[in-house]
Amino acid sequence: MILRQEIRFSHLLPLLIMVLKNFYSEIITLPGSFGKHEVKLSHLVPRDDCGIAALLFHGVHSSANLSVHSKYSYLANLLAARGITPWLCETSRRTTVKDKDSLSPIEWVMEIFGGKTFKDELADCETALRYVAEHTQKRLWLWGFSLGGIIAALLACVVPVDRVILSGSGAFSMPDAERDMMPLPILSTLRESISLDVLKNFAAKKITAFRGTEDAIFSSDACRALVDMINIPKESKKYFEIDGADHSFKKRNGKYDLKVMDEMLSLLMAQ
Repeated sequence: MILRQEIRFSHLLPLLIMVLKNFYSEIITLPGSFGKHEVKLSHLVPRDDCGIAALLFHGVHSSANLSVHSKYSYLANLLAARGITPWLCETSRRTTVKDKDSLSPIEWVMEIFGGKTFKDELADCETALRYVAEHTQKRLWLWGFSLGGIIAALLACVVPVDRVILSGSGAFSMPDAERDMMPLPILSTLRESISLDVLKNFAAKKITAFRGTEDAIFSSDACRALVDMINIPKESKKYFEIDGADHSFKKRNGKYDLKVMDEMLSLLMAQ
């Protein structure tokens, strides 16, 4: 038990150092579509502003906040260290159940998100985007993980932004993921709600897509297919595979390693 605690602390130490060194933070509550009807929008203000804001969208049934346990918090601090103003969108949900430990992962998803549709999720993210777009004069990036990446691409068809970044987002899922995940809340109404054909109206200047080579949800073909659907010049599209990374970009070769985030950001900034 002591060993596990020491390992956890070693994982968190780089983030704690960044937080202590750097930035002013703020959490804003916006109207949400479901559950408590709250969209939580967190952001950091970097000391040296480079004129870019990045709005982060989490994956389905996930969360994005400034907790030291959150990969999005780690990424937000990396962005702020580069002078980029990060905003984290956490979509609406029900109040967390009191006895979470007694529930299986699927039971927990049904408790928190049961009845939520894809249109609800999309509306939450659009609310966050319109708030950020209204309250910043910076160049705006949308960075989405998994379903959040699909949402980022869809929203870039209705709200002009500078760049969209996809992490683990594809046009179709692998058979096991299709069987196990598509019946769940939000995902179960995805295909009836919207067609990816709307990506012909994509209004961002650039798109960068990342996929982990160990992604068990979306294949390389699926991720490339999503990029191909986006109607901008080929030279404005970049696609990278991150060696050993899993779908969540929290592990490399099966081991917890948030340095995967550093690698993605380094590739992004080198363009």
